[in-house]
Amino acid sequence: MDKLEIDERFVTAGKIAATVREHFKKKDLVGMTVNQVCEEVESMTRRLGAEPGFPCGVSINSVTAHYSGELFDDQTIRDDAVIKLDLGAHIDGYVADTATTICYDPDYQELTLATETALNNAIKAVKDKISSSNIGKVISDTADKFGFIPISNLSGHSIERFKVHAGVSIPNVWTPVGSSLIIGNVYAIEPFLTVKDGSGHVVDGKTKTIYMLIKRKKTGDKKIDEFTKKIWDSRNTLPFSPRWYLDDYKKEELDAMLNKLVAKKIMRVYPDLLEANNQTVAQFEHTITPTENGAVILTKT
Repeated sequence: MDKLEIDERFVTAGKIAATVREHFKKKDLVGMTVNQVCEEVESMTRRLGAEPGFPCGVSINSVTAHYSGELFDDQTIRDDAVIKLDLGAHIDGYVADTATTICYDPDYQELTLATETALNNAIKAVKDKISSSNIGKVISDTADKFGFIPISNLSGHSIERFKVHAGVSIPNVWTPVGSSLIIGNVYAIEPFLTVKDGSGHVVDGKTKTIYMLIKRKKTGDKKIDEFTKKIWDSRNTLPFSPRWYLDDYKKEELDAMLNKLVAKKIMRVYPDLLEANNQTVAQFEHTITPTENGAVILTKT
């Protein structure tokens, strides 16, 4: 393997994230609740020596991303579900991000295969200074070859310490302007594909399960200020789930504090993302770092 020019904590986080992903890819999730899956994924990540990079995502069918276990509601996974299992591990803020699609509906096996192929083809195209727009073209061309369409308003991204989504976007379609991928930097490539009847883009849903602290700012409310300090001390600016703080606060209390913090723009909330035509979506993702003539996959087992 090429000598890596990145922090070793990225490498360790990648190995842990890959191990967790492969374990749950093989596990029968039917009959489990989304909360159960999320909590098991996050617990395994911690047992292996990392913290979750962000709340585990279990987005089903046309729900494309950003659906994690909820405070007030939950759903059971059915035997016809197409699940985007999106998870991350971090060590001291160095995050590895990965995803797989677990397909229980045979009608979407080809969509699942096409999306994984798009990811593999995209990674094969990576090398030092390649433009992100060229990677988007590879993904889009692969989707077209299979007869599917990419989600145009979701993209991969660069990763920096305590920043899951840093400055560079890696689109799932060709774009006229791109950013160069550089040796020594870390990126997540994540194709999302849907069927021909899909719109090819996502819209915000109403479910809110993932939050992120944007800044430290006193509110004058002692309880809320203590809560934001707790978030900062444990997560810094990495996304978190309210589920993680149920030992300290009641559900209604958490919900009220989060709503106030979002209103004051101290926190950001990520609503779930829905395919605009309500069509099923598949996703695969790896965290990589470019080399002179290729890429090292950090989330490969």
